[in-house]
Amino acid sequence: MTAELDNIVVVGQGAMGLLWYHHLSQVNANGKKKVSLLASNQALLSKEQLNSASYQFTRYQQDHTEGSQLNPQHKYQQKSQISYPLIYSQTADINCAEVIILCLKSFHIADAIKKIAKDINPHCLVILAHNGMGTLAEVVKLLPHQQAILTMLTTHGSYRDTPLSVSHTGLGQSDIGLLAGEISLSQEQQLTSQLNCALPQVNFHQDIVTKQWLKLAINCVINPITAIKNIDNGEINNEKYSEQINSLLTEITAVSQAESITLLLSDLQLMVHKVAQATAKNCSSMRSDTLAGRSTEIDYINGYIHRLGQQHNIATPENTRLWQQVLNLKAKP
Repeated sequence: MTAELDNIVVVGQGAMGLLWYHHLSQVNANGKKKVSLLASNQALLSKEQLNSASYQFTRYQQDHTEGSQLNPQHKYQQKSQISYPLIYSQTADINCAEVIILCLKSFHIADAIKKIAKDINPHCLVILAHNGMGTLAEVVKLLPHQQAILTMLTTHGSYRDTPLSVSHTGLGQSDIGLLAGEISLSQEQQLTSQLNCALPQVNFHQDIVTKQWLKLAINCVINPITAIKNIDNGEINNEKYSEQINSLLTEITAVSQAESITLLLSDLQLMVHKVAQATAKNCSSMRSDTLAGRSTEIDYINGYIHRLGQQHNIATPENTRLWQQVLNLKAKP
């Protein structure tokens, strides 16, 4: 076993970034490890603000029986928020980081890497945690070829109430795996162990790409339809959407096969149904973004299927249509 991965940098002050920062920093009771947060706005903070920063965290209420990724409209947790010190990352932290976890929107990943690439240790494990696919092609061009680049897929629910206040709204699990570069067995075991100590359950997969495709397929259905129709996740299971869902998933299975990934239409149909049912009252991330007037990750979800379809000369009319519809939602005043 190699030495423990003592220096961890979390990039991103969104809900998922603060969730992982909190849990990773809380297992550092002995003070030997250092966990810091790299935020996009910290350059605007004074030295005093940087040194005295804090955030509020609300733990998941164990007696709340609803599924993960609960509707953020639930405010039942506010009464138990606790304040914790926040350590912002400096250049020296990037230099010595053994793990960097980028909890960002997919369209921010490449820009974030560009800003810190020259400071990243070539032996550092870089973990991409975002929705959708397509960022890897951009990232590998920015880092040394031997850099270990991993992905992390999570089903934990979190909601940022204010810029530095986050609630853990639903228990889930995380899947990680290597996308590029090399990682030793001891590093793999150490990383999995430390992430598990912070926010279980974490599983390492040798074939993480198939896991990515499964999550992508679900996102290609639930995210755009809920955003366009302005509905909760559970309404996806209404019979009137079944034909559209089948069209989306049929196109995805055809494109995945061209990418040497085998997905079964029946499996995807069942998965979409189960996820929609388990998160029935939830507001999807894409719907939340459109309602708030924010950019969405549609280019890396249905847009990714569209681009791969073009590359492989496979028609993807339904995915293409939803991709364009969501882009038009963003364009509306």
